[in-house]
Amino acid sequence: MFKVIIADDEKIVRIAMQGIINWQKHNFEIVGIAQDGEEVINMLEDKQPDLIITDLKMAKVNGIQLIEYLNNIGFKGKIIVLSNHGEYELVREAMKKGAMDYLLKVTLKSSELSELVKHVALSLKDRYEDEKKSELLKSEYIKNKNIAKISILKEYLQEELNDEYLKKKIKEFNIEIFNEESNLMYFIIDDYKKVYENQIKDKIKMANFILNIIQENVFNKKHEIIQINSHKYVIIINESKEVTKVLTESIQKSINLYMNFSVSAIISNTFKGIDKFKEKYSMCQEIVKYKFYGEKTFIIEEDLFNGFGEINNNIRRELTNNIKENLDNGDIYENINVMCKFIDECKGRNVYPDNIIKIIYFLLELIEEYEFSSNFLKNENLLKLKNSIRTCDNINDLKYMCNEVLDIINNMYILNREGGIKKEISIVIDFINKNIDKRITLMMVSKAVNMNESYLSRLFKNETGKNLMYFINEVKMEKARELLKKPNSLVKEVASNVGMQDQFYFNRVFKKFYGVSPSKFKKQFEMKIIAK
Repeated sequence: MFKVIIADDEKIVRIAMQGIINWQKHNFEIVGIAQDGEEVINMLEDKQPDLIITDLKMAKVNGIQLIEYLNNIGFKGKIIVLSNHGEYELVREAMKKGAMDYLLKVTLKSSELSELVKHVALSLKDRYEDEKKSELLKSEYIKNKNIAKISILKEYLQEELNDEYLKKKIKEFNIEIFNEESNLMYFIIDDYKKVYENQIKDKIKMANFILNIIQENVFNKKHEIIQINSHKYVIIINESKEVTKVLTESIQKSINLYMNFSVSAIISNTFKGIDKFKEKYSMCQEIVKYKFYGEKTFIIEEDLFNGFGEINNNIRRELTNNIKENLDNGDIYENINVMCKFIDECKGRNVYPDNIIKIIYFLLELIEEYEFSSNFLKNENLLKLKNSIRTCDNINDLKYMCNEVLDIINNMYILNREGGIKKEISIVIDFINKNIDKRITLMMVSKAVNMNESYLSRLFKNETGKNLMYFINEVKMEKARELLKKPNSLVKEVASNVGMQDQFYFNRVFKKFYGVSPSKFKKQFEMKIIAK
């Protein structure tokens, strides 16, 4: 209901105005009766009226003065004035100052007031609906602006767009926190893969819950929250290092309590500015690799982290010699002990995890090449496992995968030694390798082995577990990747060298296999070379 205050210095008028119409029928409620404008002013904050009906001539504060006061405070309701004969100048002044209409007290009829009140109700309803829409639009605008801001910050951290362009966009949002000294909190869910498999099915719901927990802890602080993905969260907060640590511990405990899984966190040193923000994020990305050694629920402060240890070049040579010696002796599984011992020694020295993985991958490649010729058919499970090793983030998983890889290599060796791969398949593989610079069709391959196309496809699938055309593209993409590593290679020439004249098609196939375009792969490889 709309709220009404009636003000008049005549008691009879005040009484008459309350009963002349059924106010509730018109969706109005009388919330205040006043003798003059001063009493109305005293009621405003408490009663919050939508309509004020006021006499013009009253003691203390008259109707005109009341209207002026209402204008000064930004009153958004409606005003109707009550007048007597001969007060036309006052009525005219009241209308100029914002009164909606006027009523003559001596001739006032209930029908006249009813019609006017209906008109007021419609006007108020329209205004409130417009205000509601305006508030919704404003809220939606703020929400969308915040989403855009977080999105651009996330892109900046992940280097998906040009740095200068992103910095320009970030400045447009005028993110004040970057102008002040702040700290960065970096959270990551422990064992997040297992959490998703065993506990959480709805990642979006889980992420929203975590964001709510974080927001609850930092809501009264100047901050920005960035969800990197479903298991990584970054908070920039304008607080001291001591307060930041307390908040980090609180968030960590809350997530553990309400979500029933643990998170680890890193706290940066104090920084200022967008460039330093990215630097601190990159630092957190490196320190969090400490989780590789199986640590959980930790909080690491940047200035207390002692860094990662190095691997001596002599150790790599010794490992290589030990692996080769075991292979010469026909003891492939002894290499598991060699690699696990190496991994454990690295844990003791807190060696940088990426370096451990590189050496393990190198050793497994060495074993594979030792056992088989270069054109031997690759096993799909072996390829998947080796790719998983590249992104392994846990020491125990790495040991397990090493064992699995050696199992597959050993089984492949036995199969090859016993003639497990049919002669026709070997011919197919040889044909593909020799004609890699040409467009290879199923018809061409089937003619090379004198077989029906459909029979060859089934045979190849049964023997290798792979679709023949997929395998052809796989071999071509492996070759393309090696060619792209050459300093002066051009993407167009590489595409031609693997039998693909359509560069757009080549780009699409390459990205399907490796997740990036050929040009981006080449650029990333060159950057790694420069970094070394």
